[in-house]
This record gives sequence, structure tokens and C-alpha cells, in this order.
Amino acid sequence: MAQRPVQMAFPSGDILRRSVTPRIETNFGGRGVQVTPASTITESILPDPSYADVVARTAAARQARALQQQRQMQQVPGGPQLPPPPPAPTPTRGGLSFTPQSRGMLAGALAGLQYAGPQAQPTSFAQGLGVMGQAAVEAFDVAQQREEERAAAVAEANRQRRIDEATAEYRAAQLDLKREEIRADAAATKALREADSAKALLPDVKGESTLRKEYDTQSKSFVNARIGFEKLQEASLGEPSAAKDLSLIFGYMKLLDPTSVVRESEQASASNAAGVPERIRNIWNRTLTGQRLTPEQRLDFISSGRRLFLPYIADQTQREEFYGNLAGEYDFKVDRVVPTKLPKRGSRTNPYIYQNEGEAEAAGLTGFAYIGGRFVEITE
Repeated sequence: MAQRPVQMAFPSGDILRRSVTPRIETNFGGRGVQVTPASTITESILPDPSYADVVARTAAARQARALQQQRQMQQVPGGPQLPPPPPAPTPTRGGLSFTPQSRGMLAGALAGLQYAGPQAQPTSFAQGLGVMGQAAVEAFDVAQQREEERAAAVAEANRQRRIDEATAEYRAAQLDLKREEIRADAAATKALREADSAKALLPDVKGESTLRKEYDTQSKSFVNARIGFEKLQEASLGEPSAAKDLSLIFGYMKLLDPTSVVRESEQASASNAAGVPERIRNIWNRTLTGQRLTPEQRLDFISSGRRLFLPYIADQTQREEFYGNLAGEYDFKVDRVVPTKLPKRGSRTNPYIYQNEGEAEAAGLTGFAYIGGRFVEITE
């Protein structure tokens, strides 16, 4: 049977309790709290407890029992599931970071501890709980506000970071676009330079065409005269005939008036052969009715026609030299602008001219020629 403790009273009102048992039992307000000592004999001097001490210690005992019961219920399988305790503080760079709930509970517990001390006026258990609750709510509100401010600051920092990243991406895209524009402009400029260089190497087709058209217009009289002379030359070879007489006179009239429009089958008049003398027109008209030329008339037409065509050749030679030099000044290709219209040298329409047979033999050329005024063909 346990030995009851011995109590001794002192003048100051303190009580000394001694116990030889391994436990000390202290009774406040009819409720006991058992404490295990470090040795078998414990001495303590305790003042008379106040009402506030009784209330605070009773509240602490209730909270301790509630926590113990909660742990036991969580450990029992199939028992009632209680909400999880508030999250534990998490370590941060500056120390511990508490949630608003944990801060409220800590503030309430600290307020309860402070309220458990001596008070000037007696207080009740409910007042102590009120002080603890108010402190917990205020601490929770302050912590919640700081948490919201911190979350808002984090959100603002994240938003600003996204804005900065988007701005950086936009600027990078703008720089890339500008580089592409610069490269495109440089490529276009290079292409234009190359096109200009290529164009400079290409012939001026329009300029060449304009100059060639002018040359053709100026050479039209020579072309008509050459056609007439070719007919005259053809008619002078071989045996005479009525058809050759017509061709001979027609070619002669073309030499006299290259612009005449008289046809080989119609009468010559002042309207279609104004540049041909009336005497020649009359001979042409009689030939159309079947009248033949005399040998003297035929020889006169041939020799006169050959003399008439020589100035045409000289004039066309000068014309081709002039337009050839002009084409060269414009860097045109002369063969395209000034294709020669002169008959080949040594042909019937552009025969060689020799003073005598010795000069013709010394030249050693073959083809048609005038030798001493006679039209002959030189063969090998």
C-alpha cells in the first residue's frame, strides 16, 4: 500500500511535500496530474494555486488528453477518420515557414500560456478560451493576409516574367523579320544589277528594228530597180523573142522609174508610169500588140539599161556603208540592221567591169562582166 505524503506548513504559506514513493500526486481542484520524478525522493515548494492557474492547467490537461485520444483513434483500424492535422512547417531559406492555420494555433497556444499566469482579477475558463480563440483568429487573419499578399506578389512576378519573355520573343521575331527584309532587299538589288548587266549584253532589239526599217525604206527604190535590171539581163541572153522583148522593155522602164506600177500585161500610161518617157511607153504598148523590136532597138535598150543600173549600185553601196556605221555607233549588230541588198559580185545584176580582155584574164575571176562595154560571162 502506498505511503501517504507528509506535508509541512511554513509561515509564508508554502507547503513542503516529501514522498518516498516513485510518483508524486498533486491535486488541484479535485483533478490530479501525475508526474514521474527523476529520483525516488522529490521536494518541491509550491505556492497556493490561484484560480487562473487552475483554469490554465485544466485547459492544458484537456488539450493533452484530446491529442492523445486523437492519436489513438487514428491508429485504430476502421475507427472514425478525423481530418488530418494542419501541415507541418516547411523549412525555408530564412527559417521555418508556417501556414495560416499553424500560425493561428501557435498564437492561440502562446496566448493561453501567457493567460495562465497570475492575473489581477479572477478569470473563468471560458474567458481563457476566448483569449486563446481571439489570438488564434487574429494571427490567422494576419498570416492569411500575408499569404495572399505573397501569392499575389508571386503571381505578379510570374505575370511580369511572362510579359518579359513574350516581349523578348517579340523583339527576337522583329529582329528576324528585319534581317529577312534586309536579305530580301539585298537579293532584289543584286537581281536588278544582274538583270541590268544581262540587258546591257543583250541587243537593243527595238532600236535595231527601228534602224533596219528605215534602211529598208531608203533601199526600196534600189530593190525595184534591181528587179527591173534582172529582167533586162535575162532578156539580153540567148535568141530574141517577143516575150524577151516585153521583159526587156519592162525592166528598162523600172530602171527609168522604180516607183512605176505598170504591170507586164497592161498598157503603159502617164498614170502608171509617169517617170517613163512617152516614147518608151509607146514602144511598150506596140510590143504588147505583137510588134517586135528591131536589133538596133534591142541593143540600145540593153546597153542603156546597163548604164542606168550602175548609179543604183553606187548609191546603194554608200547607203549600206552609212547605215552600217550608224549601227556600229549604237553597238548594234550590223548584219541584223543592214542586211546587204546588193547582188553578189560577178552576178548578172552586179557584173565585174574590165577595160579589156587582158585585164579580165589577169583578174582570173569567173562570172558575168563588162569587158570594153560588152556583157559577157567568164567561165573557167
